[in-house]
Amino acid sequence: MKNEPGLTVLTIDEHATISPLLAGRLSLIPGLRIIGETANAMLGAELAHQLRPDVILADFRRTGPPRAETYRWLCRISPGSRVVAHTSYLPNGDERTLREAGVSRCILKGSSVKELAEQIIEIGAGPASGRLQ
Repeated sequence: MKNEPGLTVLTIDEHATISPLLAGRLSLIPGLRIIGETANAMLGAELAHQLRPDVILADFRRTGPPRAETYRWLCRISPGSRVVAHTSYLPNGDERTLREAGVSRCILKGSSVKELAEQIIEIGAGPASGRLQ
């Protein structure tokens, strides 16, 4: 499985129905290989540490510690992964805070799967850390 072609992606979304649906749709895109999905942040962190995906597409917002801290923690657990905040909202200043936490890009939900996949592929070609200089 490690030798299969494609950018490896892990999806983590606290909405229990979103993560498997998103993973299923993204798995149909040539060039992407979904290697895990979960609606649980702790399990997502374990999967990120074990699987070391190229890209982690995550939405943390409803439970647990402050959002930026959760993303910072995920970036530390899987330092070679590009972490993407896939969210339905970005309050004022939140994108900068998330980028400073290590997020490579913030993508608002609502774009088509094709547009999302194009951004994931673009992100996968870039550096792992999204930290602002």
